[in-house]
Amino acid sequence: MELPIFNDNLRSSGSWSAALAQEQEEWNRERANLPAVEARLREHQVSQMLKITGSQLASANLLEAAAKVSAWAGEPEAKLSPERLFELYRTLTGATADADVLRRTEAAPINAAHDPTPAILLAKMIDHAFDWFSTESFAELHPVEQATIAYMRLLDMHPFPAANEPVAMLSASFYTERAGLPPLVISADEVTQARFAQTLEAAFRMLTQPLVEMFAETLRATMQHSAVLAIDDAQ
Repeated sequence: MELPIFNDNLRSSGSWSAALAQEQEEWNRERANLPAVEARLREHQVSQMLKITGSQLASANLLEAAAKVSAWAGEPEAKLSPERLFELYRTLTGATADADVLRRTEAAPINAAHDPTPAILLAKMIDHAFDWFSTESFAELHPVEQATIAYMRLLDMHPFPAANEPVAMLSASFYTERAGLPPLVISADEVTQARFAQTLEAAFRMLTQPLVEMFAETLRATMQHSAVLAIDDAQ
């Protein structure tokens, strides 16, 4: 699947982008004054991912992987690459550094609209995806749109035998964190997960704007949530 970069359903909307920018201004002020914001945000991120993945991943591995993404996003010329994608998978799963991580069998679709990349094409398609992510046209998109494209492309390919969703979500968070936003954290509650599943299937059908807006909404909620927790700690 090739998600469109320039498409009416993926164009920046003044409503969500303006609201997000306003929330980010307040969050940046609170984050500068309350060092606990970063720590509590990471705890929140990992706790929600653990609830979603169950016992499939270790909390220590999730924390290490999330910290790596944040460190990469903070580099002067921050860039995500296939090599870092593989490192992220190894960190999450505990695979050895020399392990061949790409899946060798065909993947089961996530939903009716998902058509996973054939295993034999994965290496080539991953290279193509990251070439795409380094283009000028991609750089011109809002960071939330960049995150949406990266998330959907990686989830669409389903490159690994396990942990594809957390790898895709953490990779998408690289683009939000690079822009000074928090990582993407989708709440594990049943209502949010049901909505997310519907939005995800729509995105696989090329209706990507609802997912962009949901990502923007969850970023705002994360900034509000982490700031409140940090303020409680400071009192």
